[in-house]
Amino acid sequence: MSGSADPDGRPDPEVAADLAGYIEHLNQLRLWAGSPSVRSLAKRVGPLMRPPRAVSHTTVAEVFQTRRRRLDLDLVIGIVRALGADEETVRRWRSAYLRVHRDSKAVGTTAVLRQLPVDLATFIGREKELAALTAGADQESHTVVISAVEGMAGIGKTQLALHAAHSLVQAGRYADVQLYANLRGFDPDHEPSDPAAILDAFLRQLEVSAAHVPAGLDERAAMFRDRVHGRQALLLLDNAADVDQVRPLLPASPTCLVLITSRRSLAALEGARSVTLDVLAPGEAVELLARIVGAERVAAEPEAAERLAELCGGLPLAVSLVAARLRSRPVWTLRYLADRLGNGLNEIAAGSRGLARVFDLSYQGLPAAAQRVFRLLGVHPALDFTAVSVTALAGVDRGEAERILESLQDERLVQQKVPDRYELHDLLCAYAAERAAAELGEQDRSEAVTAVFTWYVAAMLAAGRTVNLSQPPPFPAAEPRGHSMRFRDSRQALAWYDRERANLLRILSAAAALAHDRVVVLLTLGMIRIEESARNWRESERLLRAALPHARRCGVPGAEAQVLQRLGYTLWSDNRSEEAIGPLEEALALTREHDDLVTGQQVLNCLAMAYTGVGDHERGLEVALQALALRDRDEVRLAYRSINALNTVAMCLHGLGRPGEAVAYIVTSIDEARAQSDQLFVTAGLHNLGFTYLILERFDEAVTAFEESIAMARGLGNLYLHADSLNGIARVRHAEGRIPEAQESHRQALAVFDDLPQPEAARFRSQLDASPLRYPL
Repeated sequence: MSGSADPDGRPDPEVAADLAGYIEHLNQLRLWAGSPSVRSLAKRVGPLMRPPRAVSHTTVAEVFQTRRRRLDLDLVIGIVRALGADEETVRRWRSAYLRVHRDSKAVGTTAVLRQLPVDLATFIGREKELAALTAGADQESHTVVISAVEGMAGIGKTQLALHAAHSLVQAGRYADVQLYANLRGFDPDHEPSDPAAILDAFLRQLEVSAAHVPAGLDERAAMFRDRVHGRQALLLLDNAADVDQVRPLLPASPTCLVLITSRRSLAALEGARSVTLDVLAPGEAVELLARIVGAERVAAEPEAAERLAELCGGLPLAVSLVAARLRSRPVWTLRYLADRLGNGLNEIAAGSRGLARVFDLSYQGLPAAAQRVFRLLGVHPALDFTAVSVTALAGVDRGEAERILESLQDERLVQQKVPDRYELHDLLCAYAAERAAAELGEQDRSEAVTAVFTWYVAAMLAAGRTVNLSQPPPFPAAEPRGHSMRFRDSRQALAWYDRERANLLRILSAAAALAHDRVVVLLTLGMIRIEESARNWRESERLLRAALPHARRCGVPGAEAQVLQRLGYTLWSDNRSEEAIGPLEEALALTREHDDLVTGQQVLNCLAMAYTGVGDHERGLEVALQALALRDRDEVRLAYRSINALNTVAMCLHGLGRPGEAVAYIVTSIDEARAQSDQLFVTAGLHNLGFTYLILERFDEAVTAFEESIAMARGLGNLYLHADSLNGIARVRHAEGRIPEAQESHRQALAVFDDLPQPEAARFRSQLDASPLRYPL
């Protein structure tokens, strides 16, 4: 590590430019020390703290995340000592810590998006290729600079691109935005990543809300180009399938740099500079071996080291795996391992068949339980996984899952880019799938996949219920095996959904392909509760339309009606009431055919809203009263569900110019929601009551209702109801002629949106004076 390591090869923290750089050097120190697992490191750190105390492995793992904005000095020093540093080295780490924290305070917080994975200390050679990448970035250009790193699997494309990216950032370049995406162009079990989905993720990272991400690929690409235009932005697109996958992801501003890695030639990409990687030179392969195994062991057996490098064909991935195996077996000699490998790895330069022998060495050395989990990971349909989801896949408890995943990580068979989340490299995923096919029967593989489907369904339904209590539960789901998900509140449920959304979409796709119709329907009905809470109506519509044929085939009488009902509600919410009437009338016929009172009441309620949405308030009121009357047929199941209908009757009465009659219905809906502890509906009901009192010029009562709604909305973190109720008070004060107070309340309403991205803030600001009762749940 030229310029960043001491004579013993340890990274030098004093060259870190900022806190992110300091943390990257801490990651490199861990690699230098042999990459101990966070669990073992936590055990070493605890006794070194002052005073000594237990330190959890998750606390230690967090220290190594470059997104951190502050670190605990005592914990950092404990980790440095646990990694084998002497007191002089500890002093340098403490001094560097104080400097980077002082500098970060001086410049204040920034909105830099640092999404690059860590730069590994095992980067070797590649001086010519690295110079080509960085030189391209330094040349004057009137358009975006694009460099494509090409070569075979395991050749080190990603590591080179990451090293180049980090070198540029540490030199002060591309400081505004650093984005990373694995395009999974060569995943053997899944289609390459959809550019539209990648753009969706990028736009969300750039603070575009879900509700404002366009539906079409071209529109998303245009918005992305606009978002990064003029910004010093670095974009790393890893494992690209082809030019067509990459082209929509490219910015257009000359202030941007794009680094792309791919096994295929990207020569057809206009304006791109190509850097083609070959295998490591023999000396470089031996140096890489020494970096991981230790210089002493390599120096003791130079001929065996050269033979191992030759057997690995100079392929960095193969060398790294062989070295990791040696490091985990300190009693093995290099010659012993070389003899075990034989001559089979000579084929590796031409393909991946020989590489499987390297994987075999790591796999065969695992305990039987870890082998079984690794095999099963080959059939896991998600993009990444947690210890909790693995409890369902393998039928083990959480502690066992965590221990096995840690051991697989130690053997470099899984990787962890964020705490508690794991993934397989594409080649290892293919290898795991091969092991599953060879060593597991079809029934075992099918049962494991079904268990994962069932677990995700249960977790999604639990999250959906936590966010939105007022919707009736869908038809019964199978009981999941493994550790069940439970959520304290809607904030925790929403955070889980954000992390798992890409996996949930992958599960949906896999379940659809395998004709698991109930899984598709249940997962969709759970997901749209979250999408609806974010007012992401177009995504909800897409999910529901895709689920509709599965609902018709799944054999559950009420499934089709439920999907149609939610589709109708989604269309109404998207101000497409006329389109909503068709699916709702179809759903109503199905509920009457099956005498499904619960779904029938929900359909009637939505149909009433759709009628009033097209201006037919008389028909809307008639249908809303029918929905309310169904409660008399089944008081136990429909009493609570009638809260929606009460609010809809009030909405229709408003449309007919009869707000005085609406008051009683809204008050009743609030009382029933309080009885059920449905805080979100109480908040919305108080908002609606405030606007009704405003129309009736009962100003004191209006302010009281709005103030209670504001307090509850603040506690729930619901910015929309919070701001709209503040705006309601502003309208009351304006009607009273108290203009300065009205202006102040309106200013407060606008200020609520300061934490939202500007397009979303502008949208909701423009809707503050919209129809007062747009909050039926």
